[in-house]
Amino acid sequence: MADGLGMTSEEREDLCRQVDDSFWVMRAIGHYISLCPRDFFNSVPGYPPLPNDHDGFSCGAHKDYGCLTFLYTDPTPAALQVFTYNVDVGSDVSDLPAEQGTQAGSWINADPIPGCVVCNIGEMWEIWTNGLYKSTLHRVVHRSKNYRVSIPFFFEPNFNARIEPLAAALRIQADKPNPGRKEYKSVVYGDFLLNKVGNNFADGKGKY
Repeated sequence: MADGLGMTSEEREDLCRQVDDSFWVMRAIGHYISLCPRDFFNSVPGYPPLPNDHDGFSCGAHKDYGCLTFLYTDPTPAALQVFTYNVDVGSDVSDLPAEQGTQAGSWINADPIPGCVVCNIGEMWEIWTNGLYKSTLHRVVHRSKNYRVSIPFFFEPNFNARIEPLAAALRIQADKPNPGRKEYKSVVYGDFLLNKVGNNFADGKGKY
């Protein structure tokens, strides 16, 4: 990101201070039965398939909260989906979070590619770049017969880091005026995270 935005050395150092106490979070969707690496995907139950007559979601539409997510999954196709905006193939706004509004777009499959991981941009990255990099809106609709295993690694900034648009991003946008462009508000990551989690599970039932 620093290279892409053309940040100065001083700006890079300031950004590093916001993530010098950052942390990775790993979550396996399922639970371990065997710790032997060669047995891993044969022994870790994950998402159960949705019933054929079920019109719901295995994991509802959402964006990841932090900076970056690296996702490793089994080969199950047509499960992970991402929302693409302003496409010309019709509009499908089903399962969009309220804050997304009804902007035209469609859900497309993000099928696993052998030897690769999926990289999702988180909401803090979107704020830092004032929208130059968009956080990935995604969901899971798993209808295959197998259990689907998903192992995400979440990279988060310091809990008390104040995240706000970087000067380098604003410089780029200043060269390309856009009257409709908004400037993102600053947030303290810990407050943002607790608010998101609290809203999602306030009634005892996760929205995702």
